[in-house]
Amino acid sequence: MRILEDQHVGTNEEMVRKSLTRTGTIAAALEESLLVGREKEKYDIINLISNQDAHQLTVISVWGMGGLGKTTLVKEVYQSQELSVLFDKRACITVMRPFVLEEVVNSLAMQLDAASSYRKGNFEELAKLLEGKRCLIVLDDLSSIEEWDQLLPKLSKMGNTSQIIVTTREENIAMHCSRKPENIHKLKVLEYKDAFDLFTKKVFKDATNLDNYPGLAEEAKPILKKCNGLPLAIVTIGGFLAKQPKREN
Repeated sequence: MRILEDQHVGTNEEMVRKSLTRTGTIAAALEESLLVGREKEKYDIINLISNQDAHQLTVISVWGMGGLGKTTLVKEVYQSQELSVLFDKRACITVMRPFVLEEVVNSLAMQLDAASSYRKGNFEELAKLLEGKRCLIVLDDLSSIEEWDQLLPKLSKMGNTSQIIVTTREENIAMHCSRKPENIHKLKVLEYKDAFDLFTKKVFKDATNLDNYPGLAEEAKPILKKCNGLPLAIVTIGGFLAKQPKREN
């Protein structure tokens, strides 16, 4: 079996590099990322949040290099049925660049205040509206300690009943936000089996009998080696190969 039929794509390393530099491809890969090999981590974080003191503001940090799937994992946690019943209000935002405090606060307010009675810039007013309500807030892709230090005074005004999840690439930011080691979760690369499962799910979008492709495991090895267990690289390459003609043995 050949993953690519009669098509020269250069070395695997070159293919990974070229695919990951295509903005559209990266966006599509992020949008279509699958939660494979992260089920245990998902439920570990859900349990961590569920077991926190309901009357104490808690920050859970998920950190690791870019492309590991932090956003996908945390959004799965955020949307889980287990947590939806624990919180009165929820908000999930990506911290954009350049960082503008007012824009971040306004984005949070729009999601937290369903009644739309919040006036821009008046976070104290929002805090009063949310008084006594449990809120789950996700701040995705925090890139500096300074950003957190600007946000924390605003978030603290919401009282001690909220839970915050932060994702970041930097360990020092995670430690600064969460303080307690037990609330810091380091995301690692996928094990080979999970990487292979993710790869095949992307290459063969429809249900496929992999027995028809006995050479797939061997052909996938050099590709997955270059991807180094990074879900973003795997789904990007897998998505590219999914569009190519395949030949069964």
